[in-house]
Amino acid sequence: MFIFFVFLLFIAIAVFCLTQQKYTKATLFMLLMGLSYLIVVTCIITYMSKDAYYYNSMDKYFGIKKGLQNQLLFLPISRLALIRIFHLFTLLFLYAGLLSALYFAYDLSAKRSRWLLALAALPCVLQAVIYDPVFYEHLYYKLYPDYMSAQRIQSLYETMHKVTLTVNTSYIAAGILLLLYALYNAPKVRLIRSNILMIIISYVSVHITYLYMNYWAPNILVQVSKAAHFVRYKPINLVGNPSIYSLLPYVSGLCLFVSLYSIYMYARIQNKINNQETIISRNIDSALLTSRVFSHYMKNELLAIKAQTEYLESLCEEQPELVEELQVIEQRCNKVYTRLDAIHQKNLKARIELEPVSLFDLLDKLLDEMSAELKSVGVQYARSQRKLMIMADPYYFSQAVENIVTNAAEALEFVPEKSRQIDFRVNVKNKWVELVIQDNGPGISEENLANIFQPFYSSKPTATNWGMGLSICHTIIAAHGGKISVDSKAGTGTAFHIVIPLLSLDKQERR
Repeated sequence: MFIFFVFLLFIAIAVFCLTQQKYTKATLFMLLMGLSYLIVVTCIITYMSKDAYYYNSMDKYFGIKKGLQNQLLFLPISRLALIRIFHLFTLLFLYAGLLSALYFAYDLSAKRSRWLLALAALPCVLQAVIYDPVFYEHLYYKLYPDYMSAQRIQSLYETMHKVTLTVNTSYIAAGILLLLYALYNAPKVRLIRSNILMIIISYVSVHITYLYMNYWAPNILVQVSKAAHFVRYKPINLVGNPSIYSLLPYVSGLCLFVSLYSIYMYARIQNKINNQETIISRNIDSALLTSRVFSHYMKNELLAIKAQTEYLESLCEEQPELVEELQVIEQRCNKVYTRLDAIHQKNLKARIELEPVSLFDLLDKLLDEMSAELKSVGVQYARSQRKLMIMADPYYFSQAVENIVTNAAEALEFVPEKSRQIDFRVNVKNKWVELVIQDNGPGISEENLANIFQPFYSSKPTATNWGMGLSICHTIIAAHGGKISVDSKAGTGTAFHIVIPLLSLDKQERR
């Protein structure tokens, strides 16, 4: 039967996940939730097989043939034991589901974790006692007929059942809300968020199948007669179309596997991020992008060499200056060769590779490399001591920022040297990092602003600029899962805003 195959396969996958050590507390509780669900379904099937009421219906409900039903009928386990196991794992399913979501949404301290575990377990323990058939039998004998009538005892349990149904439903609702909060609070990295979304979908699907089949549990499944000293076991009343129940093992099994796989992958990603080992590869039409970077950079450098040689021609009679200019040309050529070699190596793998990196370390390195280019510009950059991690390709991301800084430096050409200013600001907003690069140049006119990220668009003459730099920046930032925008007015300077997902902050900066 399929449910037993699912049971064995689930156990095998669970053992694999645990032996691979790619798990968290949320993973362990998710495994416990799945195991509890499978045991509950198995108990229901076995209990119904032992009940003559369903003798001719098991095939319609669960696709169980008479041969297997007869084997289950004669299993050496009493219906009392089945009820107790059923109640225990029903409550364990609700408890583990809530705790898996709680640990998924929050990083709890050990002390707070113990209190929450105990608090969440209390209603489940009370229900396990209240709905135990033996406890109910003893309570019935104590109360009837001296203190309560049989009808009054039944009414008391019906009222209690409404309360426990509300509590149990709130466990499921709280788990779903916690997972939605985890999605909201997660880094805006597509790979991470897609795994969380898969976990939420699987979690909700499993609980929907649970509610359809088992919303009423736990409940009293016995009827007591004090006069006859007799306990009768009630049938499990399944509601809805019997054909739906035949699909439930398949649906729930699939949901459990997807949920288990998703949380395994999420734990694996989290472990790698914590160890700064993860690399997310992504195609970004890199052949086209690399060609653009190559052409853009080579064109700019060749134009710079051309301008330098033109200036050299006017100084050809002054030997000391000529030597100095020749050295500049040589340095430029070396720089071109180094960059072209780096671009060539990048083209070989043809993928952008996002990895955990410190934004401030990237900015430090970039500004150090551009120090000669920015020597006549006042750079305002407050280096924070916090460890602000993002998922980025160090080469491509630095290329995007360098293009913007180069444009800003060129825009300051006609600003008095003592007044030239480029400011760098880093803001953290709701799991996003905003890098603002602002200059006090002449600004960009409104008609040019609308087309600034279009390929081959430039407000400068084509002879000096191909209009590819900002288009490349836009492609790179989009590949990082971010956005780039610009604020500018003619005569007031320009500010570029790069917004990308925040991966993590060090603990002292968390709010």
